[in-house]
Amino acid sequence: MTELKPKKTNPVSNNNSHIIEYLNIKALRSTHPGVRRLKRKQSIHSAHGNKVWRSSFVLMDYLTTYPPTPKAQVLDVGCGWGLISIFLAKTFGSDVTAIDIDPGVESFLELQSSINECNIKYKEARFEDFTHNKLASYDTIVAADICFWDEMVKPLIDFIHRAIEADVRQIYIADPGRPPFWELCDYSVEAFDAEIVTRRIYEPWKTEKFILSINRQ
Repeated sequence: MTELKPKKTNPVSNNNSHIIEYLNIKALRSTHPGVRRLKRKQSIHSAHGNKVWRSSFVLMDYLTTYPPTPKAQVLDVGCGWGLISIFLAKTFGSDVTAIDIDPGVESFLELQSSINECNIKYKEARFEDFTHNKLASYDTIVAADICFWDEMVKPLIDFIHRAIEADVRQIYIADPGRPPFWELCDYSVEAFDAEIVTRRIYEPWKTEKFILSINRQ
């Protein structure tokens, strides 16, 4: 397992506001008035799309080291509030399609996109629905915190198989280290020559996550 340290130029978050600024991207805290308004309107989130997760910040940091090609076609799986999508679009000019099975995340993604003056294509969709032909239009797949149930491992393995067969060049999945994620990693190292990377960041929090990296560039 490879351990990578973040660059020392990471910006510090503004802890006195409702916004975290990181790598020139604004991430909304749960205390943000717009977020609070949206949460009051919604009754429940079906798939944990109720905040920005720390794995997203770690994956953003990792992508500063291993970025997609300029103007790459990127699929953000389980996008949540769209922080990674926004980062890729604004930093590298990526053409991002963000998908999530949680119908409640779209309004939060739109709010966060507007704060960052960025437009992201969003679809309510499951990664299982992406066929070989659909995946062939993407260069890079990114995801954070999507392998949290045992029953998700086999569908994700099948999804990665289809993506590689469709010539997707980069696949990066970040996770805090849940057992299903490690099962996915064990398979991917053997089947896809994947690398497992430990990545630490110190701002906006000190945290450590793991990244399943399949880089075929």
